[in-house]
Amino acid sequence: MMSTVSSEDSDPLFDEASEDDYFLALCGTLPQEVRDAYLAYGEDFKSGYIALNRGDFQAAVESLSRALEQNPQPESYIPLELASAKLNLDRPAEARELLESFLEHHPHVLPAYQLLCDIYWEEEDFDRVDALLTSLPEELAESVAAVLLKGETLMRAGRHAEARDFYRQFQQVYGWNDDVARELSKAHEALGESAEARTLCREIIGRCDSCRARIDPAIKHRYAELCFTDGLYTTEILEMYLALAREIPENAAGYFDRVSRIYAAQGNPTEAERFLSFARQAAAERD
Repeated sequence: MMSTVSSEDSDPLFDEASEDDYFLALCGTLPQEVRDAYLAYGEDFKSGYIALNRGDFQAAVESLSRALEQNPQPESYIPLELASAKLNLDRPAEARELLESFLEHHPHVLPAYQLLCDIYWEEEDFDRVDALLTSLPEELAESVAAVLLKGETLMRAGRHAEARDFYRQFQQVYGWNDDVARELSKAHEALGESAEARTLCREIIGRCDSCRARIDPAIKHRYAELCFTDGLYTTEILEMYLALAREIPENAAGYFDRVSRIYAAQGNPTEAERFLSFARQAAAERD
């Protein structure tokens, strides 16, 4: 029987070319200085960086560790990627050491601050997060990313009212920002201010509609759930749940159950029973 494997699939030169193309594509998204450094680090770095981006974190740690030995310069960017791989392997202490040392030489690299914040949040060391964010260079301190890190720190520390006021102040000074509005909505929800949370979610959805941009299913989910919890069993929410069942099929059982309950509340027992059967079928298929 003839093999159905193409010559490309069996040709190691083709595989090597594909790896090179993938690596170049990954590096192409980076700032010029970083891209030039990554392209100069050698084969172990290339293999490790590809493994990291493909989710093979153990292989990434092994290759990136070798690359770091080969490129031990203090200004190397390799510790940033190695820390990310170690963090994904639940080795936060090693990742923290790499990142803290990395920032001494690269104080303007925002992803390092973001990874360190993740580590400090998990440790509930909010004072250290505050100190880290206070040390941000001016151009980073004024960025939306820094605002989100500061607000997230307040939320994780249980200081929900402070987070709400912090996000509100940003919106008042700098104007509307979808990411900040999303987090402000979460702060309102945590404080039991569901009407305010709903209004913000609705505004985000409306802005996407007006410019014909794709609406993030996550914000549609939050808006629908807020409305459902508050007993707003409208046709709009019913249709939103039906759309979500298509967009997030793994949650279809829950969405069909919501649709069934809305139909029941609207006095339509036939459709309520029909979607309840859909919910049971989706649950059985999922299990």
